[in-house]
Amino acid sequence: MKELREQGILINKKDFTSQIGEWLVEMIYEGKRATSGIQKGWDIDVKGKHIQVKTHAKAETNKSRFSVVNKESAEEIDELIIVVFTSDYKLKSFYKVPWGVASPLIILRGKKSQKNIINWSSIKKYKIAIEELPHQEIVSLFL
Repeated sequence: MKELREQGILINKKDFTSQIGEWLVEMIYEGKRATSGIQKGWDIDVKGKHIQVKTHAKAETNKSRFSVVNKESAEEIDELIIVVFTSDYKLKSFYKVPWGVASPLIILRGKKSQKNIINWSSIKKYKIAIEELPHQEIVSLFL
């Protein structure tokens, strides 16, 4: 953990998985992470394009296939990227969806507490093959 902080991969002590996903997106798209880890809306700026990143590390037994996404952000978002790792942080899936496509697909769901979610099945045409991602030298760290 100390080494990950020293390398600038982890910027705070909260939500390890999200920070790994944001760092990966920042590196492969040559962007810049938001300076605040608690900023609402976007996470990465790539040449003026704002990207919201959702990251998951899933056990094979976990059948959940959705991300919680705040649809009501006042911040301007251009793209939603969903990074899915296995439980041992091997890159499993990568979705890159224009916000104009993602936003209408976000639905309110939940019995006890309702959350805005996007089902991965509704964005499967935006799934990018791992070998087609840019900067394979970075991507290979997660293979």
